[in-house]
Amino acid sequence: MDNIERFEELLTATGREGVAELLSFIRKSDFYTAPASTRFHSCHEGGLLEHSLCVFDCLIEKTKSDVWSKALDGIDTSSLAIAALLHDICKTYCYSIELKNKKVYSENGYKSDSNGRFDWQSVPSYTFNDKMPLGHGEKSIIMISKYIELTKPEMYAIRWHMGFSEPKESWNALSSSIRMHPLVLALHEADLEATYLLEENS
Repeated sequence: MDNIERFEELLTATGREGVAELLSFIRKSDFYTAPASTRFHSCHEGGLLEHSLCVFDCLIEKTKSDVWSKALDGIDTSSLAIAALLHDICKTYCYSIELKNKKVYSENGYKSDSNGRFDWQSVPSYTFNDKMPLGHGEKSIIMISKYIELTKPEMYAIRWHMGFSEPKESWNALSSSIRMHPLVLALHEADLEATYLLEENS
C-alpha cells in the first residue's frame, strides 16, 4: 500500500461526517506532493504526506506504553488519526520550487579557484510562502473545520502541536491545554519523534 492509499484509508476509517469532502480538497491540493519543510525534515516531494503518516505511527506507538495508555484513555483511534494526519494541512499551497545558487561541494570541501573564489551552481530549492498567514496550528483548525467537526482534544492538540517552540508568551496557555487534554503533549512529542528520529533530514 502506498502512502496516499494508506492516508486515505486511515482518514476514511474515522467515519467522520464530511471526511469525503475533506479528502476531495486534499486530492486537489498539493498535500500529496509538497515537502514537509524547505530544508530540514522530509524536504522532498511527498514529504508532507510522509511526515503526517510518520507522526500517526509515533502517536499509535505511544498508546502501547503504560504512561500514555492511561493519559490517552478515552481518545479513540479516529481522533489520533485526525490529529496526526491533519496537523500540518496548513502547509498546503505554501511551497514552490525556485533556482538558488549554492557553492559546489565535493568530498574535499567546497570547490574554489586559485584566488579563493568558490564555484557556484544553480539548484532547485523549495521556498515557503504562506498566502494565508493565520498562524500554524490555528490555520490547520480553520481549514479542517470547513469539512469536519473537531473534538476538543483534537482541536487543542492541532492548535498546540508545535509545543514549546511557540513564543514564551503562549506557554501558560500551552501548559493549561496539556493539563486539560494530554493529547496536546502526545501529538507534540510524536511530531518531534518523527521529525528528529525517523525522517530524512538535510
